[in-house]
Order: sequence, then C-alpha cells, then structure tokens
Amino acid sequence: MIKKGWVLLLILVAPALLMSCSSKTKKPEPEAYLIKKNGKPVIILKQGKKKKIIPVSSIHINEKDFPELDKEDEAILYEESIKTGIKIPDRKEIRKFLYYYTKQNKKFTEEALNRATYYLPMIRKVFNEYGLPEELAYLPIIESGFNPYATSRSGAAGIWQFMKVTGKRFGLKINKKVDERRDPYKSTVAAAKYLKYLYEYFGSWDLAIAAYNCGEGCIQRKLRHDSKDFWDIKHKLPNQTKEYVPRFFAAVLIAKKPEKFGIKIRKKEEYIVKTKKAKTNFSLKKFSKIYDIDYYLLKKYNAHFIRGIAYKGYSINIPVKSNRSVTAKKKPEIKKVGYKRKYVIHMVKKGETLYKISRDYNVDIEVIKKVNKIRGEEIKIGQILRIPVSEVTR
Repeated sequence: MIKKGWVLLLILVAPALLMSCSSKTKKPEPEAYLIKKNGKPVIILKQGKKKKIIPVSSIHINEKDFPELDKEDEAILYEESIKTGIKIPDRKEIRKFLYYYTKQNKKFTEEALNRATYYLPMIRKVFNEYGLPEELAYLPIIESGFNPYATSRSGAAGIWQFMKVTGKRFGLKINKKVDERRDPYKSTVAAAKYLKYLYEYFGSWDLAIAAYNCGEGCIQRKLRHDSKDFWDIKHKLPNQTKEYVPRFFAAVLIAKKPEKFGIKIRKKEEYIVKTKKAKTNFSLKKFSKIYDIDYYLLKKYNAHFIRGIAYKGYSINIPVKSNRSVTAKKKPEIKKVGYKRKYVIHMVKKGETLYKISRDYNVDIEVIKKVNKIRGEEIKIGQILRIPVSEVTR
C-alpha cells in the first residue's frame, strides 16, 4: 500500500516528468506511477515500450509523526550523557531517528537487537577491560545491525565495520583463509583499542565516535584552534557522520526499552564464548556434530572463517551455555566497617573530562561536581579539583 507522502510526491513530480517527455512528434501517452522496489520508493515512467526507473532519494515525513520523548526517555538520555560526557543532541534529531529505527526500519532494528543478544555480554566484558563506557556497545546497531557478515559499499566488514587498512592496523588478520573483521570477539577487541585511541587523541567521546565513523583524519581536518568539540564542526562533516551522535542516542533509547517502541526481543539462551587456537584444520560442520553444538550458532561466532573451515593456528570461538543454576551458600559473616572521608587534589590535564577523572578515581561524576561546585560539564586545563575518596576503618 502506497503512503500518503508518496502519493503527494507523485502528484508534484509526475507532471514535470511527463512534460519532459513531450515532443513535436506524436508518441504514446506517457504513464507515471510510484511503487516500491527492493523496499525503496521509485517512480516508473512508461511511454510505449520504453520504461524508465527513477529512484526517489527521500520522502518528506511530517515531524508530528516522530515519537515524543517522555520523562523516562529524558532520564535515560541524561544518564547516558553523564556517563559518556556527550552533550545530548537536539531532541528533534533524536526523535527523527527513533522514527527511522522503529517505524521506517522496524524489521531491521528488531533483527539487529535480536542478534545483539548473542554478542552484547562479550562486548560489555571487553569494553570494561579497556575502560570504555558500556553504552558504546550499542554502536553496532548503527554500524552493521550486529551482523558479522555485513559488508558496506566501501568494503567495511563485520559488526564493527572495519576497513582492511584499519583492521590490520589494530591487529586483525585478513587473508584467503580468514577475515578477522568478521570475528565477533577479535573485532570487538580491535574496536575497543581503536575507540580508546580516538578518545585519547581527541579528548571527548562525541569526537571519538564521529572519528570512528569517518576516520580521525576527517575530524582532524575540520578542527581548528577555536573548535573544541563535535558541535563546533558538525555542520562541516559528511551527512552520515553529522547524524552519528543523534543516531547513537536513539539506538541507546531503543536498546534500553525495546518493548516500549514495539520491538520484540526473542528470549535466547545466554552463552559464554571460549576462544581457543585450532591445532589442526577442520570443518565447522564436523566440529558442531562432534561436540553437539548448533551449527548455525557456531557460524555466528566464527564468521571469520571464509570457507567454513577452522585453520590451524587461528582462533575459534566456542559458545558454551552459561550455567544459571544457583546453589545455596552459607551466609557470609558480616563485619561492621566504617568509612572516613578524605580528599585527593587533582589538577586537570589536557584532554581530561569529568567522565575520565571519575573513572580514574572510581568516584561518581555528580559527587565530584557537588564537592567542587561545578554546574555544567566543562572543566579547564589547570583547574584544581578536590576528589573525595574513602579510607576504610575497622
């Protein structure tokens, strides 16, 4: 069924298209109509035996159709902004991408979040080890829909969409046997290293994730001595990168409360992934039969083996069902512990943010702000901060 917006577009565009086809010689009356082809709107222009397909690049959507943000959404946005140190984008832009992911591309989002359940526990674990905000684990929703087999037009591959050069730069092997950009575990480790590098280079997560999208050179060229953050240079960036931060916030909102946006998540068994080096060559199919592992599940975790064969010396990811059984344990003896408050003096260095300082000292951002009477999120190089820490006394 054709949407009203498409019909309006046809009414506006078709006359011009028909006029362009008119000529002095008498020809069959041209016909124009709007259809969907491969899920995208196109205008079909017919004149006799001739047929022309004209793609419709975009359809106007009324802002009234965008989902509204309620108090719960605002609370989540504020929490994520505090954790990542990223300024909340314009609400209209977030609502626009909420519409994009939950209305226009609901099937894609549903599939992405259902695939995510296989990989998120592993990604969170790796990101914690590298000291990255857990929220960044949702970036593959934007990048690949959590599909290890995803390949972009530019050749980026895997759930983290690494280009060959960047993948090799961060330790991924790419040859005729394997493409470790598609290895969910190794590519996640590479993504953690890359994101950490970008954060240390630019000093903020909004610039870091924008650089992850278009490359650090793209961001560096747009930054000047008077430009401090993503918002100063946003208008200069490629469209995809310009949209990256609001897309990220929209994706986080949906991932936190999928049922609220009508996204159905199928219950799945949780798996612990054990990574081992293959001692010999063997097929994944044969391995799945010998060890009674679902073949398609095994493939999800080992998409990096190009021919479905695990080669000697390369890592194979083995999914093992997590044991959720809880055994009764003796209640531990509780000892009274007292805490004495003391403070550490910290001078703000170049590239440091409240988020980074809070992580370094393991102290909540809001506590640091309260003690130092900081209202916003900005701190200056050379600024002296009192960091409260607890000294345990018994």
